[in-house]
Amino acid sequence: MKIVIDSSVWIAGIGSKTGYASEVIYKCFTSTEIEIVISEQILAEVSSNLCKKLKFENNLANEAATIIKNLCDYSLTTSPAEEKLIKKIKYVPDKHIVALAQKSKSDYLVTFDRKHLLPLKKYGKVEIVKPKEFIEKLGSDRNKE
Repeated sequence: MKIVIDSSVWIAGIGSKTGYASEVIYKCFTSTEIEIVISEQILAEVSSNLCKKLKFENNLANEAATIIKNLCDYSLTTSPAEEKLIKKIKYVPDKHIVALAQKSKSDYLVTFDRKHLLPLKKYGKVEIVKPKEFIEKLGSDRNKE
């Protein structure tokens, strides 16, 4: 299974040892069945928000982003042309996340973005879910095996 983790989930997971965001990150890194896809855009958002929201120093935020990138299975970029194909999303800054999920053929996009992404529920074959929903789906997927 492939997933894209939005910057909002990375920030929440780094900011707290408990909660669904940190559980998503932990389960993804410890599972051999889950592949994480990341992009430079998401890493830049993570780095920027670690400074703004969690008051990290720039060098520490950049180091955290580098560690995340190295731990992920795939690092891809999306082009403006690929992002332009994402029609259902009017908020341009979020188009790259959905384009990345589409391009990587991800099964899930995990996000806290209630305004622009979660209302879609699905984009093509990509399910757009909150961290709690993803953890619940992991449990039900494993029960099927």
